[in-house]
Amino acid sequence: MKKIIAIMLSILMLLGCAAAETAAPTEKTSIGTISINGAFNLQCGLPEGYQVKPLVLERDQVIATITSEDPSKPMMVLSVAYDETYSDVYKMNELDEEALQLLEQTFTDMDPTVEISYGETGLGTLLLIAKQTEEDVDYIDFLSIYQGYFVEFVMVASDLAEDKSLTEDQMRIAIDFLTDLDFVPVADAANVPAYAGKTIVARLDAFNPETKDSMWILREPIEFSAEEAEALTEGATLTLGETTETVSTVTTDEYGAIIVNDDIELRKQENGNYRAYQYESPFMKNGETVTATLTDSLVFVEGVDTETGEMLEENLNQTGADLTAKIQAEADAETGIGFKSDNVQLTFDAEGKLVTVERFYAPWQ
Repeated sequence: MKKIIAIMLSILMLLGCAAAETAAPTEKTSIGTISINGAFNLQCGLPEGYQVKPLVLERDQVIATITSEDPSKPMMVLSVAYDETYSDVYKMNELDEEALQLLEQTFTDMDPTVEISYGETGLGTLLLIAKQTEEDVDYIDFLSIYQGYFVEFVMVASDLAEDKSLTEDQMRIAIDFLTDLDFVPVADAANVPAYAGKTIVARLDAFNPETKDSMWILREPIEFSAEEAEALTEGATLTLGETTETVSTVTTDEYGAIIVNDDIELRKQENGNYRAYQYESPFMKNGETVTATLTDSLVFVEGVDTETGEMLEENLNQTGADLTAKIQAEADAETGIGFKSDNVQLTFDAEGKLVTVERFYAPWQ
């Protein structure tokens, strides 16, 4: 728990994400779908013009920032992470006084001057509120538990703000955000696509400029079972996606990785399988094909200089309209710096809708 708080504060200091002070809430936005011990959607009302940007979006963990165009506004990070210790806790409301005191101690051990109070979300889920103030850092931290998940929201004053201390009005933004937060059970998780709530590497397969419909091939890292990997011998055939290698040498390095032909590395994963890499890049294979309409509201994060193909010093946050224009322009020009290589990531919301496309620099593009 302490580690999670420290990580979130580090993210805040590095990113400079921001929240609105006076903007009216809009229609609630789905943040992510979690599916362990029962799936649920996490939804909130965002101030107009503000967006949730996922940093980690997995089946058992979500870390996201709330971004604003004004870097002087308070910085915010939302974290959702499963904890087996609380697997039988449906809501934090169920905890007795002793259990709540243990949670409070997590904060007071880090800072004895922290002030602890309690509130509720709009649907009545209990919130622990930890307010910390000192000369250099001023933050407010909200914590709740739902279906075994820690849901935490931290706000810190921006380094670019004239006043480095949070005002009461600014802290009210965080309180309003969490008060408006809903934990919405998913009645039929079977209808949710497998890629919902995930960020996945993909290749563009087709695009219709008239309808703005795009077809993407989702890409998956190539893994071998322990039995397959550990049985490799000279003369064997190793299939790596679109390529096939004849094994000439097999060795094992000091970390337990299996080295094939000097440049292919099979690294053992937590699930016991071996994942294939070459020059620190994982081999990928085709997975599911997804069709999505590229709406203007979609977020396109550009990390590549379209003229040189080199890495941009700073990523550009653009719109779906910018994305469709670039796809068409690069197809017409046949520049080779397009979206058909493994340097594109797609992020889907809880229902499987495409919400973010990010193109990052990769030496093989």
